[in-house]
Amino acid sequence: MSTPTKRHNFWRFAEYVRPYWKYLALAVAGGIVKFTVPLLVPQVTRHLLDNVFLNEALTRSQKMQELLFCAGGMIGIFLCIYAPFVYVRHLYADKASNRAVFNMRCDLYYRILRMSASFFHRNKSGAILSRLISDIALAQNLVGTAITNIWMDAIALVVILVFLLRIDLLTTLVALATFPVYLFFFRRFSGEMRTVTRQVQDELSAMSSSAQERIAGNVVIHAFAQEQTEKKRFEGNSERLFSTNMRRVLIQSLNQSITGTLVGISPLIVVCFGGYRVIAGAMTVGELIAVTMYLAPLYLPLQRFSELNVVYANAMAALDRIYEIMDEKPEIVDRPDAVDLPQIRGDVEFERVSFSYNGSCPVLRDVTFRVQPGERVALVGPSGSGKTTIISLIPRFYDVNTGGIRIDGYDVRDVTIRSLRRHIGMVLQDPILFSGSVRENILYGKPEATEEEIIEASRAANAYEFIMSLPHGFDAEVGERGSFLSGGQRQRLTIARAFLKDPKILILDEATANLDPESEHLIQNAMKRLVIGRTTFVIAHRLATIINADRILVLCGGTVVESGTHHELLAHGGLYRDYHRKQFASAEAN
Repeated sequence: MSTPTKRHNFWRFAEYVRPYWKYLALAVAGGIVKFTVPLLVPQVTRHLLDNVFLNEALTRSQKMQELLFCAGGMIGIFLCIYAPFVYVRHLYADKASNRAVFNMRCDLYYRILRMSASFFHRNKSGAILSRLISDIALAQNLVGTAITNIWMDAIALVVILVFLLRIDLLTTLVALATFPVYLFFFRRFSGEMRTVTRQVQDELSAMSSSAQERIAGNVVIHAFAQEQTEKKRFEGNSERLFSTNMRRVLIQSLNQSITGTLVGISPLIVVCFGGYRVIAGAMTVGELIAVTMYLAPLYLPLQRFSELNVVYANAMAALDRIYEIMDEKPEIVDRPDAVDLPQIRGDVEFERVSFSYNGSCPVLRDVTFRVQPGERVALVGPSGSGKTTIISLIPRFYDVNTGGIRIDGYDVRDVTIRSLRRHIGMVLQDPILFSGSVRENILYGKPEATEEEIIEASRAANAYEFIMSLPHGFDAEVGERGSFLSGGQRQRLTIARAFLKDPKILILDEATANLDPESEHLIQNAMKRLVIGRTTFVIAHRLATIINADRILVLCGGTVVESGTHHELLAHGGLYRDYHRKQFASAEAN
């Protein structure tokens, strides 16, 4: 698929803004009033100079009356028209920008959540978050600043030119003489600005990803006393970001320097030419004063366009990065004719399944086995033999390359992902909890569960007593990734979550590894209740935990090389017995 162009991404983003066009219209209207009302001041000044102050036919009283009328009228316009419209401009511009990016951020977050497992293996979490947070914030400026201001500045320019042309054509043309030079440099710098801005945001994303990894792994850094090493690593990343950012600053500084110089020289040229016209009798003093008063608002949009160029470059670079994710298609999706998986018994069948992660190196080769409803099956084998891959294929975290997986006769690719995973529960070696309360984490298994169901699940998981010992019971905070709880407590909450979900198929990944004996006993006791009546797959690293499994599948090199009960496999004298002898010999030696 071709990469969308920046222009295309701009119009795609405009679709998020379109529902709030009324807000933008109000903001633009407010901005037009904000920038055009002050343009009346030079006209009033011109009138007072030429028709009042220098008019010998008027008496002092008449001049004072005209002065107060003009000044009072302008003050009234500022109070009754200018102030309310300025309020409207800022309120509705921010309302439109915040609403647009709110919808975009929600869509992006949902798109990220729907990505397949391979997406999260390819992308660091910090890089993903930078798109969700910082890139979205940069895109917001496109609405709040660029889209609204460009209309205001354009209309303000038109109004100013109308006033100037009514005063003096030649002087107006002189005032515009520097515009072509400005446009040349504007186009010259804009493309380079976008390129270097994208590089800055890519490097910032990489640096934040690296920092997030190190902060999360601070225990390892402390254990190996690598604080100075990591400090130097961060300084190196920061130095690269600084160098790239300085390139952007250099371009931006040149752009603003040239714009500022043009804006500074232009009024001098106009004053000299206008002064000549006054001396020659072609202009009045009031007209010259009015022209010079219009120069500042005439050149202000030029300076603002220069600033908008930077905003636009930043926003478009951010949108490019956002749409890189938005355009990526999840590898695992529902087929058009997918059906909901009905209530199941838990019959799981692998038929000649082969699979590879990168399309070249097979992880599973021609794997065939069948698990009866309620049967407990353990997966044993060396690292890389395919144990984790098998349990990842059941809930369709990945799709098989060849062969098929069926649950109660349904191919898992023919049913909806949501209905498939509704029947599967997982308790992993590393218990995953989210920031929030104990109750919220248990409810993840069944959000609509009642308080009685939550209590029953926590009792079944041997978690109720320790939960009630916490300061706020079920409302106690667990901390980031459950950091306020011990490993055994975290694991018991994940088991309670599985109890609440009540799945027919259960996957256990050595849930008692690295626990103290008391916690291991409580969890083993809870899991004995959890597996009753469920088809259970257990990844076993310690053979002592699977002696009572109904069947043990021994994997090696991505294939099932042995199958049977613990005693059958020991009697067979194959690979399983070798594992058993080595593991228990090591345990006895210890």
